[in-house]
Amino acid sequence: MKETEDKLERYTIQSIDKALDLIELLADRGSLSLIELTELLNQPKSSTYRIVLTLENRGFISRSDEDGKYCLGYKQLLITKNLLERNNIRTAALPEMKKLSELFGDTVNLGVLLEGEIMYLEIIESIHALRMTDSVGSKSPFHATAMGKAILAYLPEKLIEQLLTQFGLPAITPQTITSKEIFHQELEKVRCCGYAIDDQEIVEGARCVASPIFGMFGHVYGAISVSGPMHRYSDDKIPELSRHVSTAAASVSLKLGHENSLSPSSRAEH
Repeated sequence: MKETEDKLERYTIQSIDKALDLIELLADRGSLSLIELTELLNQPKSSTYRIVLTLENRGFISRSDEDGKYCLGYKQLLITKNLLERNNIRTAALPEMKKLSELFGDTVNLGVLLEGEIMYLEIIESIHALRMTDSVGSKSPFHATAMGKAILAYLPEKLIEQLLTQFGLPAITPQTITSKEIFHQELEKVRCCGYAIDDQEIVEGARCVASPIFGMFGHVYGAISVSGPMHRYSDDKIPELSRHVSTAAASVSLKLGHENSLSPSSRAEH
């Protein structure tokens, strides 16, 4: 372990490392002044300025004419656009997402687990005035989202425990699951029926139904979901919603090379 750390330290280019730290800071904070960046990076102002100038010249960050603060530049959007366009799971999922959107008219989401959170890769917004939606690239806690439960249910038990230990189960609404025992029971339900439900656990008055997406070797890649307000997602509507979401997820999995094209709920019926 120490040898690996020594190698990382020896071969790391400090200026690039600091530049990436700066980009991550702006991604997290939105906009910061040169002084704020200098303090947060804990380095001389002259060094920070050189990094800022380089990144600004390349379009990775830009400076506001109004307050003089720096934020992410157009180059980030271009890279993100290219990444999303070439992302296999997004390419495979988009047609199925459009079908769900046309069928229900509610928000359809595609998400993956990234650094202990669910990151939204693609979103098709609801046609209704009252709707639940995030933005592409935004993140939500894994334990309070249907996509998070759908993904975690098919992860190795050891990894699930690591995530629970590291991130915990903080309460977001009164309905959020905060007990490890209950959360494990919830994951077992997902394995049995093939879909997960967020029952007002991240937004009060909103529900979400999600199913997992698998890759060629059976590993869970992500999840697809539909979300909407309680009056459109009542208990009697869940069976139909879950059936269509599971079918969509199974179709995406098939495109990604997953051998069994049937969804978990369909397998149970057979």
